[in-house]
Amino acid sequence: MAYKLDGAKFPTLDELVEALYPIYEDRMSVDEFKKYAEENSEKS
Repeated sequence: MAYKLDGAKFPTLDELVEALYPIYEDRMSVDEFKKYAEENSEKS
């Protein structure tokens, strides 16, 4: 299953978190971002 968030698509949730977390690190912890990404990404 692929994950798409903020216009970027990644093959796994872990790859999405690794790539996009630096953008969000001043707003939330990595665990909070992982939950956010899981709930808000488009899954295909």
